[in-house]
Amino acid sequence: MTIPSHIPKELTACPDCDLLLQTAQRDHHLEGRCPRCKAVLWHSAKHTDTISFAAAISGLILFYPAITLPILKFTMVGQHGSNSLLGGIYSMWLEQERMLAVLILLCSLVAPLMHLALTAVVCLSIRINHFPRHFPLWLKYKCWMQSWNMLEVYALGIIVAYVKMMHDGEVSISGGTFCVSALLLCIILCSQYFHEEQAWQHWEKNKPT
Repeated sequence: MTIPSHIPKELTACPDCDLLLQTAQRDHHLEGRCPRCKAVLWHSAKHTDTISFAAAISGLILFYPAITLPILKFTMVGQHGSNSLLGGIYSMWLEQERMLAVLILLCSLVAPLMHLALTAVVCLSIRINHFPRHFPLWLKYKCWMQSWNMLEVYALGIIVAYVKMMHDGEVSISGGTFCVSALLLCIILCSQYFHEEQAWQHWEKNKPT
């Protein structure tokens, strides 16, 4: 996790190999990479906080239908059924697979929700240029939740289940599949376009005294 540093503005430390480089403010208009290990030192992309904020808000809107709407509908041996993300966790709990149910709940529901919510709060603070004292904690917890966000693993399980079940009966994709896919896209955009180092720089420039 990147942490704010007290290195002077004319010096930049590589986060991977700790090489100190002398830079000028004009250099930060381009993407900077370490000449020794090629790690990214800073990003020059504009409006990245806008993209992350829009993706986070969209993900929060999609979150409830993604976990409650049926993902797959199937017919086997005359029996009809459907499953949703939340319903699958509840079924595991009833079948005494409680540790697995709690793990899926944390990694597929709680962590993605907190990741999206904290991304939205951090990006909103940057956009309105208002930085409460809790901003560093929000930023740290946001990055921590991002590392525990494993909704894509559940999505991969859905694909495997669809492939296996399609040979034994009739399986159709329902509305929850599209919501989960859109939610995954929002989470990817939040991770891809959110630059933690830039957020720390905003905090160092505008933190309350």
